[in-house]
Amino acid sequence: MVRVFTFLFILLLSFPASAAYTIHLRNGSVISGVSSYEKRDGEITIFFGGGSMGIPESDILKIESTETPERDFRSPAVSGGQGEPAPTPPPPADDTGNRTERINALRAELESTNSDLQSVEDDEARVTKAINDRKGVRLTYNSLQLKQLDADLAPLQQELSDIQVKKGALLQRKASLESELQSLEQ
Repeated sequence: MVRVFTFLFILLLSFPASAAYTIHLRNGSVISGVSSYEKRDGEITIFFGGGSMGIPESDILKIESTETPERDFRSPAVSGGQGEPAPTPPPPADDTGNRTERINALRAELESTNSDLQSVEDDEARVTKAINDRKGVRLTYNSLQLKQLDADLAPLQQELSDIQVKKGALLQRKASLESELQSLEQ
């Protein structure tokens, strides 16, 4: 099994992450570059630029649709993308009163976003610890115990997924605020 994932990892290194799907595996691995997939008889066949590969459905945590290439949310957002708020243009240079008010408002909103982000990161750490603690109770499990463990962990994994989506949105908002604030302060 390790060889399969190692082979898959090496094979996918050469393909861009702008494909239609990202596969998240239960072992923590992420497969990007997937153009499509099929579900058949408990197995999911993934298709990518160089061919295809079957993975047991039980090994897959979730499949995400990615319409745009993955990017680092800590860098300034590029406008024009779907779902991204367009940055507001800076006020005219001669209107220093409004500019100062806007800078102060942005700083306050950035501070609030940082506080929310810290709270979300704390929640993420808490849920991740709960999942890891639950998985680490025993070193070996039989198939029935693994199914029960997966069922027990499903709500925690869904909560973790929701937290990570919220964290991504907050990081995007933070980058947008920092970008706007930087342009106003120049």
